[in-house]
Amino acid sequence: MNKIIRFEIFINNKKLIFDSTVHGLKIDEKMYDSGDDGILVYDKTAGILSNEVICQLSSNTSTLIPALKILGISYNSYFDRRKVVESQNNISFYWDRSRLAAFYNRYSTDGIDVEKRESIVRSAIDFLTNPKNMKEEFLPQERLERLSQECKLLGFYEGFPIFDAEFGMPQLLSRFGIHIGNESILVSTPIDNYQEDVFLLAEKIGEKIGMYGFRKKNRVRFEKTPKILKELGI
Repeated sequence: MNKIIRFEIFINNKKLIFDSTVHGLKIDEKMYDSGDDGILVYDKTAGILSNEVICQLSSNTSTLIPALKILGISYNSYFDRRKVVESQNNISFYWDRSRLAAFYNRYSTDGIDVEKRESIVRSAIDFLTNPKNMKEEFLPQERLERLSQECKLLGFYEGFPIFDAEFGMPQLLSRFGIHIGNESILVSTPIDNYQEDVFLLAEKIGEKIGMYGFRKKNRVRFEKTPKILKELGI
């Protein structure tokens, strides 16, 4: 059984709790996450105010920004720009330089074991809530550093490439791929036209292993189990 990691951050008498068992945001016992309906947590929680929010243990702005908004904590308005918000459902956003990419170059928890994420998350919160970082040019325009890293091909399934998600950024560089991460497996595409192909392949995998994945826009996430690894030949 994986160890449960949980810690709290207090900001202006508001409580922000990070919990490794939560996916999305939890407010007054109600869970908010981004599923196959394509609606982002940012939009699902619009107008909600609370003194306490439980957040997934990640520096992903898809939950950090809504959490701060719900708590009434100030952050740079850049993160409210629609194009920046929609990047959660459109990773092709990162084909260009951006301040959001610069944020993740400094504070990303992707590929980091949950036991080692606390210091990164605390630093990200400190940065986001620092009054000095409310100016327009609070970060430079950068490309994601992982885009320049070499990807690792593990094999093929039904003709589709399988990548080790911890090497480079194959989710963005491959038009269609299966990505093996530390905790989950993702079937995904950065291109809207291939979304149905992703869903069809994921459904086929689900039928073979008797476990269907969790759909989001352009991607399906599976729990990483010996059964699915065997099906993929990994």
